[in-house]
This record gives sequence, C-alpha cells and structure tokens, in this order.
Amino acid sequence: MKTQKFKRPLAWAPLIGLLSVTILTAQDGKLTEDDAFFYEEFDEIAGVYDPFESVNRFTFAFNDFVFSNALQPLVDAYTAITPDTVEEGASNFFQNLRYPVRLASNLLQGRFKGAWIETGRFAINSTVGIVGILTPADDYESFAPIESEDVGQVFGAWGIGEGPYLVLPFFGPSNLRDLAGLFGNRAINPIKEPFSMIDDWEWEWQLATSGADYIARSPQIIERYKQLKGSSIDPYSSLKNGYTQHRRGAVAE
Repeated sequence: MKTQKFKRPLAWAPLIGLLSVTILTAQDGKLTEDDAFFYEEFDEIAGVYDPFESVNRFTFAFNDFVFSNALQPLVDAYTAITPDTVEEGASNFFQNLRYPVRLASNLLQGRFKGAWIETGRFAINSTVGIVGILTPADDYESFAPIESEDVGQVFGAWGIGEGPYLVLPFFGPSNLRDLAGLFGNRAINPIKEPFSMIDDWEWEWQLATSGADYIARSPQIIERYKQLKGSSIDPYSSLKNGYTQHRRGAVAE
C-alpha cells in the first residue's frame, strides 16, 4: 500500500492569513484608528494605499539593481544567441502550460465564453501546434487570443479590495490582493507546489521548468518594466501608479 505524501501543509498558512486580511479590508469601507496608523501614507491623487513606502522604495532600489545588472545582461545574451523562432516558440510553450490558471480564473468570474476560447486554443495549440510551441489557433477567428485572466483579477471581480501596495523582491510591483493571487495561481498550476502532478525528480523538474519559463519571459518582463518605469523624475511613483492603473483596468474589463 502506497503511503500518501502530504506536501507542506503549512505552506497554506500565509495564503489563509492574506485572504483573511484582504477580505476584512474589502468588507469594511472605513478604517479604524488602528488601521489608520498603517494607512497614513495614502496617495490622494492615484488612490493607492502605500503605508510601507520606505520598505517598498528599498525593495524597488534592490530590484532595479538586479534587473539592470543581472536580468538585463541575461536578456541581452538570450536574445542575441537565440533565434527569434526559438524564442517565440519557448514563450508560446510556457504560455500554453499556464492554461489551467486562465481557465479557472475565467470560470471563477463566470466568463464562460473566455473559458471556451482558452480551452479551444489549448486543444488546438497542444496538438496541431506541437505542445504549444506553435499557435495555429490564431488562424481561427473564434479562437483569437484574449486577455489572460489570473486569480488576482478573480479576487478583484469578487469585490475584494487591493489592500496596501507592495513591492516584492524579484517580482516587482504588487499589492496584498495580487500577492494572495500569486498563491492562488500556484495552487491551480499542475506543475507547481502544493498540488504538483510531478512526482519523480519533482524538485529538479520544477526548478528546470521555472527557470526556463522565467528566461523565456524575461524579454517581456524587462520591456514591461521599462514601460512602467518610464523616464519620470520619480520612477518609484511612476511604476506604482502605472501598475495600479493597469491592474484596475484588467479587473474592470
């Protein structure tokens, strides 16, 4: 009889705590005196709660250093030695693997048409497109690409508030709701913990796929970072406001 393996149940503790705080924030539109202490750095213009600005700015500076001195050279080398067709194929492959996250996110919002389009695209690209390396679904008007959905958007559609703005090491701009959404995305993804379907050489496979996925997406990450950062006098505020408006638009669409 095979012994059932339980995978780090404590990994769910941060998610439960984050969801609880976010839900309570959304349910109560007014802040208590205690809450006001943490939200005293409210951005009146953009409507962004930034109570941890000093820490966020430090993390922003750290990320900027890493992106400029480590990720940017990696992207330059990757794009220089990788043919465009291979680069595009790798990006398509990992985008196809994230289908479960997009499917679940559409269903949880009642976007059944979006779920149908994502399923059709996954079926066509996984077969005719050779496990997603190619995207023949683009040739069908009824399965044209749509905006990707994620669990953070689901929480927003459910009326859960953004919570305070956060800058995450290596990940960049976020907020409490989107941080909880990252845990949700990971839970839905079948190749990541805690519900990974990969048993043999689990850590090796996850490390390899995660690393390859990040490298494949790195050109888009850098480009998006540059666009959000812009050439403003205060890149931190520019990135904060740009990210917040982008996510609000994604939730509202």
